[in-house]
Amino acid sequence: MHLSIALWGHPRSMSTALERSFMERGDFKVFHEAFSYVYFVHESRTTLPHQNPDPDHPRTYEAVRDMMERARLEKPVFHKDFPYHALEHLLADPDYLKGQINTFLIRDPEEAVLSHANVHPDVTRETLGYEQQARLFDFVVELTGEIPLVVNAADLADDPKGTIATFCARTGIDLVPEALSWDAGTRPEWSTWEGWHKDVIGSSGIGKPKKAYRYTYEDLPHLRDYVAYCRPFYEHLDQYRISPVKEAAE
Repeated sequence: MHLSIALWGHPRSMSTALERSFMERGDFKVFHEAFSYVYFVHESRTTLPHQNPDPDHPRTYEAVRDMMERARLEKPVFHKDFPYHALEHLLADPDYLKGQINTFLIRDPEEAVLSHANVHPDVTRETLGYEQQARLFDFVVELTGEIPLVVNAADLADDPKGTIATFCARTGIDLVPEALSWDAGTRPEWSTWEGWHKDVIGSSGIGKPKKAYRYTYEDLPHLRDYVAYCRPFYEHLDQYRISPVKEAAE
């Protein structure tokens, strides 16, 4: 069975941009937020804007997991997801977590919360995803006795090549410099959540996310409470962030 790399992010963490580079490599089968079908479709926990589920996509946790595991028989797998989509299922399935490389991507909540609210103004603390991400991180540490790889989105934006070089070195895969850029446009894997990915769809590589938004913290002052709520979880993981390979950026 081939390698599987899980990227556990939270919404608006630049995870789709990192995922896009794995699509460009061509040597991985890439799954985009497959566990979202557990949370939003099978369990009907809530709904989000720009939600367009595929009626033929597996919906239960077991069916989604098994779909991705079967893909490993053919080629390596990279799957990007948010722990809140299936946290309790994941915590009850340690063998699945032990059978893959678990990596984490974080972004300062000061930036991510406002970005999220500009796509979904009625965002909740749960769907921000920070607490569930930290819980899964701690579970993986306890399960494996090792600190998982943690990428900070600020490093990814400032030094894409150096950050991805470290990511590749830590996960035991080759760096493919050609995969750091691509032709702008959407991907079929994004059809369920395409409205959330306008920035990366319009991009031709990993860059700094936009800072100008329709809504500000002055417009939605309750978001400040969300930032304060998320920050301890963010800082818990941030202490373990990797450093970009400096020579890779030269």
